[in-house]
Amino acid sequence: MVSQEDLVRLASLSGYDRMLAMDAVARTYGVTPAEVERALNAHLGGAAPEAQTEQPPFASAPDVPAPPSAMESLDLSQYRYGYDPSTEAKARRAQVNQAFRCPVCGAALGIPNVRPIKVTCPACQSVHTFSA
Repeated sequence: MVSQEDLVRLASLSGYDRMLAMDAVARTYGVTPAEVERALNAHLGGAAPEAQTEQPPFASAPDVPAPPSAMESLDLSQYRYGYDPSTEAKARRAQVNQAFRCPVCGAALGIPNVRPIKVTCPACQSVHTFSA
């Protein structure tokens, strides 16, 4: 399903970089990121990936994870957000000291300590108010 070279490359990455690379590999091979993660886990554990069983389309609902908690705190060190070099962006980044996951799509949202704060998710455009 996934080439050995890709699995070795994924194993050398960690955190957000691994997540992005797994998504790219999944798109390349036409599989889901969860399948790539299972293959990577099998590779890291030394076991061969389990054989895929063919399921007829629409036989059952796909495994969709529940949306993350609105207050799931994240480690800021695993995210890179220095793509805008303007001085205004640098000032905004200096205020960011907390990160949470969007309750709708799971994207990471970097926010300051100001409460209550209204945040629009850049990934799904949903609006959330964080009060705690």
